Amino acid sequence: MRNRYKFILLVIFILILILVYFVFFTNHDSENKDVIPPIIDIETENTTANPGEIINILVTFSDNVNVTKAELYYKKANSDKWSNKSILKGEAYIDIPTDSVEDWYYYVTVDDAAGNGPIGDPSIDGSIFYTIRVKEDRKELVHNVFIEEGTGTWCSNCPQVANILHELYTSGDYNFYYVSLINDTNSEANSHLKEDYNIYGYPSVYIDGGYDVILGAKEKSVFEEKISKAQKREVPALYLNVTAELKENSKEVNISVEIINYEDYTYNGRLKLYLTERNSVPYYGGKGIYHFGLIKIIYNEEIELSSKEEKNINEIYDFSKYNIDNLMVIGVIFNSESVEKYSDSEKEKPFDAYYADASKGALIVEDANLKPEVGITNPKNGRLHIFGKEITATRGFKTILLGRTTITIFASDDSKIEKVELYIDDVLVKEFTDEPYEYLWKTPSIFRPKHEIKAIAYDDEGKSSTTTMNVIAFILL
Repeated sequence: MRNRYKFILLVIFILILILVYFVFFTNHDSENKDVIPPIIDIETENTTANPGEIINILVTFSDNVNVTKAELYYKKANSDKWSNKSILKGEAYIDIPTDSVEDWYYYVTVDDAAGNGPIGDPSIDGSIFYTIRVKEDRKELVHNVFIEEGTGTWCSNCPQVANILHELYTSGDYNFYYVSLINDTNSEANSHLKEDYNIYGYPSVYIDGGYDVILGAKEKSVFEEKISKAQKREVPALYLNVTAELKENSKEVNISVEIINYEDYTYNGRLKLYLTERNSVPYYGGKGIYHFGLIKIIYNEEIELSSKEEKNINEIYDFSKYNIDNLMVIGVIFNSESVEKYSDSEKEKPFDAYYADASKGALIVEDANLKPEVGITNPKNGRLHIFGKEITATRGFKTILLGRTTITIFASDDSKIEKVELYIDDVLVKEFTDEPYEYLWKTPSIFRPKHEIKAIAYDDEGKSSTTTMNVIAFILL
């Protein structure tokens, strides 16, 4: 009986052991076995970057137990191999090189200790990825066309071209700067036209250093077409900016030039700075003036910029002998490679064209009061006149007067003309305060045929402009 009792107790003890095992061991392991994969949420997705920038990739993830591995996979767009680094702390960095604008790709994977992963976003093998769009932090590039107008005060067809260019310039519809190269008033302009452009005739307009040439007086539409064509042509990715700052209480001007080469190659060219008069000398006929007439080229040097290089040039100039309000500096970068072009349609006047790749103008005084415009409208420069009437052009473009002549003057200003003075041989013969500005010259000049006619216009702020004309006059009563 006792043995039977012991046997029952033993069976009960074994059953208790089996129950304890299943309760505390078997059932516990089953309930706590990790079969749930981690969850990933990438905060940084498609993004943009500049060359040289460090991109911070942020990641949040979670798991019912714990994430034990998190990897960031990344590569350049043209690479075949992914690189990787740990992003277990929730962030990692990608360094974008300074010398490249190539895009980058990346994706992230996470896993837990139980191996329920890897889980990826947007994929686990790179078949789907996020993009870092690399964009160069470049300044806005606008191709300003550069125009040089070959002209002269003796040229009867030149005013038409001068007026068209200035009308298009002031309209703001076209991006261009221009310089009037007046051959008979500026020796540097004359040399430039003959030696560099092998000029055939006047007027001649050279667009972007000779990329296009317009010979003679043409319709406005021809200039619009040629300027538009040059504005749209493919040019190197160059940034050019020019500033001109007048030093306080002086006429010294600090001219600063900033150039950036955004190309992937070294750029070679030549930088020129043209000093111009906003209101220059009267053109033929005296009813208007040339604008941006060349005074001189104040800077003319070769430049070389490696890829992505920025160059800054600072020069100080003494402009004390000029009317500061009337000045404009135009910077131009010409390409170092030449192209054979022609100044005439028959291709008998070749020249080496160095295309203008960038140009930018700078006023020294922005809101200036410009000097007046003044011109002698009669007699006409370089013509024979009989009793004041224009007859024909003369040999050597001399102005010849036979008989009494009415001298007429044109004057205009951005504010108001205060007075106009007329001098003959430096003797004041008439002062005008109102229009018309006319004077009948009838003094005999049998024994002294050579004379100078001079007109001076004054505005209401005391600024003045002068124009002169040398004549040969035989005035008989």
